[in-house]
Amino acid sequence: MKNKYKCLIALIVFTFIAICCYYKFSKNTVVGPSSIRILLKEIRYSRDTLPSFIKTAKYWEEYFKNTKLNRQTGVMDFEWIVQDTETLKQLDELKLGKLAWHRGDFEGAVSYIESWHKNQTQTESSNFWLSMSYMRLAETKNCLDPLTKKIPPSDIANRHLYDKSMHDHSLMCSLPLTIHHTNEEYSRKAAEIMKLLLDEYGDNPLYQWLLNFNYMTINMFPGEVPEKYQIKGNFIDHFYGNIKDEMAKKYDTLKFRDVAKELNVNTLDAGKGVAVEDFDRDGFLDIITGGLYGNLRYYWNNKGMGFIDKTNTADLSHIRGVHLVTAADYDNDGWIDIFASLPNFGDPIGEFKLLRNNGNETFTDVTITAGLLTTEKKEKNLRVATWTPAWGDVDNDGDLDLFLANAIINLLDFSPMISSRLYINSGGQFTNQTKEFGLDKIVGDLNVVGAAFGDYDNDGYLDLVITSWERGIKSLLKNIDGKQFQPTNHIIANETGFMASFVDVNHDGLLDVFFGGSGIAEPVTEQVVFGKPYKMGHSSIWIQKESGHFEEKRDFFSGEMPIATMGSSFGDINNDGAYDFYLGTGTPEGWFVLPNLMYVGRTNTDGTVTGHMDNISMLFGFGTIQKGHGIVFFDFDNDGDQDIYSSLGGMWPGDKWPNQLFLNESQSKNSWVKIRLKGSRSNSYGLGAKIKVIATRKNGGEIKRYYLMDNKTGFGSSPYLAHIGLLDAIKINHVEVTWPGNLQPEMYQAKLRMLNVLEEENIN
Repeated sequence: MKNKYKCLIALIVFTFIAICCYYKFSKNTVVGPSSIRILLKEIRYSRDTLPSFIKTAKYWEEYFKNTKLNRQTGVMDFEWIVQDTETLKQLDELKLGKLAWHRGDFEGAVSYIESWHKNQTQTESSNFWLSMSYMRLAETKNCLDPLTKKIPPSDIANRHLYDKSMHDHSLMCSLPLTIHHTNEEYSRKAAEIMKLLLDEYGDNPLYQWLLNFNYMTINMFPGEVPEKYQIKGNFIDHFYGNIKDEMAKKYDTLKFRDVAKELNVNTLDAGKGVAVEDFDRDGFLDIITGGLYGNLRYYWNNKGMGFIDKTNTADLSHIRGVHLVTAADYDNDGWIDIFASLPNFGDPIGEFKLLRNNGNETFTDVTITAGLLTTEKKEKNLRVATWTPAWGDVDNDGDLDLFLANAIINLLDFSPMISSRLYINSGGQFTNQTKEFGLDKIVGDLNVVGAAFGDYDNDGYLDLVITSWERGIKSLLKNIDGKQFQPTNHIIANETGFMASFVDVNHDGLLDVFFGGSGIAEPVTEQVVFGKPYKMGHSSIWIQKESGHFEEKRDFFSGEMPIATMGSSFGDINNDGAYDFYLGTGTPEGWFVLPNLMYVGRTNTDGTVTGHMDNISMLFGFGTIQKGHGIVFFDFDNDGDQDIYSSLGGMWPGDKWPNQLFLNESQSKNSWVKIRLKGSRSNSYGLGAKIKVIATRKNGGEIKRYYLMDNKTGFGSSPYLAHIGLLDAIKINHVEVTWPGNLQPEMYQAKLRMLNVLEEENIN
């Protein structure tokens, strides 16, 4: 008992010291109860990561608190500092250099920091940021410029670089690089400085990784890397060694090519949300996407031949500083509407927009008239954003309700936050019923990042799963008769999470849960690149058993790469019915430089799934180094296989990067079926319905596949169009649809390799 009290006292003292240390460096900080709770949980669950946690939180606060609403552009940025003479006078050249880096002026960053070094003593920090500036300058000159600009007359000598890579993003700045930097100067300087830091300050996994990475960009890895700093092991085997060769041979029928620039959807921004749907109902899927430093963009699908930017026609160009985008038919008129969250704290209208689809390629802002305008008093310096808008009919009245997952932007500097909210829809009018459904006691001031609806216990009511930056939360909330949500003990997340979704990964008719893990750059780099003990960032699947109990399957994502995710989604790129996952990785730190990850599900000879996946991130440019957000699997050209749209870019203007569209040119001969639902008693697109397909295989055997009609994960809003792979099926026996609110499925006939529209039986 005495030891128990000693541990408790030590915990309290440690927390007090941590907060006091932070106050020492940040006099004007407002630390609320949520911040203290997060710190306590970090100490309880992962004490050895606490220093990195505080470092990251302070870094995030240092730069985010200096962003302000730019009245000219309508987004939050650093430009006010550049225009404020008095503020600029207070910044030394090192601070100016770091500011230039975050603004995306990497040449300016190099110039400022090198000038600082001429007049001041070089420090570990100044050399680190100089190396980072050279590294990003190298990426800009060798990757970003060719991807976004036409070849300038003055650079005719480098025509070969532009000719090979001006369209296919996946050839550059993805591991392993296929086209290396032609201008090697900047990567070499970045590597030299990292070597200097290692020589001067000793072992540092982050420095060592960045040293190796810079040599990778100029095709000098591992040859020119000093032997004592060369990286070996599982990570290198995947991208440069035996595993890469093994995966290339195993998946030789797969082929993807990045056509984003070619098809005019390579939005350049600090990318965030993506929504894919057939907004004009012409049979082809369109794209709506946005980022923190630009406006919402509407790319109309031109019959599968390309995309046309119809942003201005749709009257969407004024929606700026976009965080999340989701699509849903909130008013059941058959036209898909748009919801966009906007972490723009100078906007008096609110933190989000609901845009009604008028059915004529235009959208109207109905945020106020639909009842979604926030009524809470806006606090000064409020740093809260809606991370995930989750749609679902929680009370089974046929209208889609809306849960807004809200979380603080700064972990250690904020005013009292606005809690997550549940809006109940009645005929297109929303009312805040968070308290009535008991969610105020559950989410309170909890930082909720991911959220998704699904009926896990098959009782006819949609349940809710949530993720948080906080550890130890009860993540699965049961819907009690469409009137209240109650926490369960089925899933208690002792790790931090980002996106989440219900998905039946093993096709047993029971919904499982996907969690995209979150983390911090340095611990994640150590465990992924160097194989050091696991600390955070693990994405996982929780498998539901017959009893309703869930068990975490930690080895679902093979390859031992627990990299922190932001955006993530899943689909079926080879039509075998085993779900494939693409994880967009990243954290807010400028020094997060790790690849996005692509996993392909595996099937057994009898058609069942194995429960494991292969890591093919090293193929086709999936392993892009740029930070990933919104991801959607969809068949843009209606040829029967799924393509992938990926929104890239991080937290800062300097993180801007063009989006990717991976065109599926694979040689798979597997069968597939597409299903659209048309609700009558339930919502118009059958959101929340469960689909079961039973088909006959070529060998006479039977195959079963299950699908939940939803829009997958937060940053990437997938179309309400079931694309179901069926291996070598030659006939669909029948399809069962369990519509929202019903317990008994309805039976349908459907045809292979076709889009089938299934209508709900209308019984009064």
